[in-house]
Order: sequence, then structure tokens, then C-alpha cells
Amino acid sequence: MGYLLIILKSVANISEGVMIKKYNAKHSAGGMFFTGILSLFALAFFFVSDKNGLRFSTDMFPYAIAYGFIYCIAYFLTFVALSCGSFTLSMLIISYSLIFPILFGIIFLHESVSVFTCIGFALLMTSLFFVRGNKDEKENKFSVKWLISIIIVMLGNGLLAIIQKMQQLRFNNECNNEFMIIGLSVSASVLLIGGILKDRKQLKEILRYGIPYAGTAGVANGINNLLAIVVNNLLPLSIVSPVCSGMNIVVSFLSATVLFKEKYMKRQILGVVMGVLALVFLNL
Repeated sequence: MGYLLIILKSVANISEGVMIKKYNAKHSAGGMFFTGILSLFALAFFFVSDKNGLRFSTDMFPYAIAYGFIYCIAYFLTFVALSCGSFTLSMLIISYSLIFPILFGIIFLHESVSVFTCIGFALLMTSLFFVRGNKDEKENKFSVKWLISIIIVMLGNGLLAIIQKMQQLRFNNECNNEFMIIGLSVSASVLLIGGILKDRKQLKEILRYGIPYAGTAGVANGINNLLAIVVNNLLPLSIVSPVCSGMNIVVSFLSATVLFKEKYMKRQILGVVMGVLALVFLNL
């Protein structure tokens, strides 16, 4: 059951990136305000999905506020990275964020590591190496702006996974919706206020064209975060992170092929195959 949810989580995660990339391709106006709207839709998702009644605790606020600030930085810079770089390569490097929760789970949570886990992890890291780059030179032209943005996003996503897991351990897997509501409220507030100040000349254009994309991406983000909470309860963090990353590789390549018509070299196809094999070993 946990692995099926991981597949759904990967689809939601990539769907979010697809919506951001599509909006960038057609409009690209007001990234900060756009991601603020995205956060609002993700926030609404957690209000709607709650069935047990919301119970907020002051002890939760440090975790949630830290999560919210990192979230807004990571998702704004995701918008920036996808506006000036390849969809596939961007999503690939973001996948490297798995390193941080894996190390956290092994070092601080003392999660066990089997031989198969090591083989699967090695295959996954090798697959990430093989799928780098793309034939489309224009799309992948080196950009310092893209490189800095995507590295910060990678670090941010890793920290988000760790904070989310720490919160679950601290509150015994309870108050997950409350945690996300506080975090996303912080993120939405910062991004919307910043967007009004920074993108005020483009607000009409963003509201006219951006809401369908931001709304869809926000709902996908909410589903992704909700499934992350559920999956983290079912499986060890050191297993969840690499499996999610492997699935993201497969789903991102498929979506890039179908939606963005990106073409791949033989070594990149080999990398995808290795990513699938990595999933097999990580499940043994």
C-alpha cells in the first residue's frame, strides 16, 4: 500500500512542476505572487481534507513556521529555475534532496540499512548521473541563475522532508493537517505580500492567466504533501526518500517526453532503467 501511495505522490509532485513550467512557457509573469496563489490552494486543500477537527498546539509553531519560511523560498526558486532551465534536468537535481532525509534517518533515527538498500541507493545515484543533460542545447544552456536557484531548491526540499518527519515524531503522527496549515499560511503570507510589492504591475495578468495553473499546482502540492505524511507513517524515511526519487525520475521523463517533447540520449534511457532497478532493490 505504501509503495502505491508513493507512485501517486510522484504523479502529484511532477504534475505540480508541469503546471509551473507550462505557465512559465506561456506567461512567466510574477513568480512570487504566482507561488503565493499556489500556496493558498495547497493551504485550502488541508482545510478541506481534515476530518477530525483542527487542534493547534503552541509547541508545533516552531516546526511549522520554519517549514513555512523554507517552503516559500524553495517554491519561489522552483518557479525561477523552471523559467530558465530544462524541466527534466531541474526535476532531476531536485531529486538529489533525498540525500539529506536518508542521512538524517540513518544517523539520527538509527534506521536500519540492508545490503539491498545500499545496492538500490548506489543504482539510484548512478541513474541520476546518467540522466543528466539533454540534447536540447538551447534549453540547457548554462545559467548561473538557474544553477543557484536549483541548488537552493534541492537543499530546501531536503530540509522540508526532515522538518516534517521531526514534527511527526514529536507529535506522535498527530496534528499533521494543523502543521501544514500553519506552514502554508506562513508561506502564502510571505509570498503574496512580497508578490504585491514586487509584481504589482503584473497582478492583473497573473490573476487572469495564472490562477488555473497555480490552482492546479496548489492542489497537486497539497496531495503530494498529504501523501508524504501518510507514507512517512508507513515506511522508514531512509526508504521513502530514495523510492520517491526513483519514481520521480520515471514520471518526470515520461511527462517531459509527452508534454514537452524533450528527446533523450541512450545513456539517459539507461539511467531511467537503472532508476527502476533501484526501486526493485529498495523494496527487497
